[in-house]
Amino acid sequence: MSPSLLALTGLGLLLGFRHAFEPDHLAAVSTLATRQGRLLDACRLGLAWAVGHTASVGVVVAVIMIFGIHLPDRLWPAADFLVALLLIGLGASVMLRYARGRWHLHVHAHDGDPHLHLHSHAHGTEHAHAHPGGDARRSLGFGLLHGLAGSAAILVLLVAAAPTRTAQFAYFAAFALGTMIGMLLVSFSLAGLVRLASGRGATWATALHLGSAVISVVVGLLLAGKTLQ
Repeated sequence: MSPSLLALTGLGLLLGFRHAFEPDHLAAVSTLATRQGRLLDACRLGLAWAVGHTASVGVVVAVIMIFGIHLPDRLWPAADFLVALLLIGLGASVMLRYARGRWHLHVHAHDGDPHLHLHSHAHGTEHAHAHPGGDARRSLGFGLLHGLAGSAAILVLLVAAAPTRTAQFAYFAAFALGTMIGMLLVSFSLAGLVRLASGRGATWATALHLGSAVISVVVGLLLAGKTLQ
């Protein structure tokens, strides 16, 4: 690998890692990850987000690399606005369901291992301790949409500016890898924080989950306001 290609790959990896920590990404994933009692489930959500993000950006990059077609600039603000609406909807739905008593968190143990359990009381108040995995499809959907949001437009421009097809592919692959690593770290950290909070009781974990929902709404409102300016 030539020094210039190595530098381009390293840049893509670093920018992809940083990309995972953008406010709208954190808001979306935190609302999902903080309801997980198991670190593996939270990491699976983060990976699903990253896969969706890579898939949608990959389609745009492939169109540019193969056909030389550039998507219209007005696409990016529209995608940003849609992301804002989904962030608001995601956070608001969590708060509304909690206010109506349709879910709550509590701590219980299996084989001496205390952990969180989130379930609905919509159809009764019994504590059925099933442990379904996180909603990876929802996380995948957010990743697909975020891949078309304005911040990803910068990636598309940088890929288009790379001198060769090899350089374009190397940069995109490194960026995607960096994004996956970053989002896995985000999900693992959030789930770990919830796990620590659950050691002090379900109230703390519930506060984190509701707090992430509030942040999701706030970030969505700010993003919508910025898009409409």
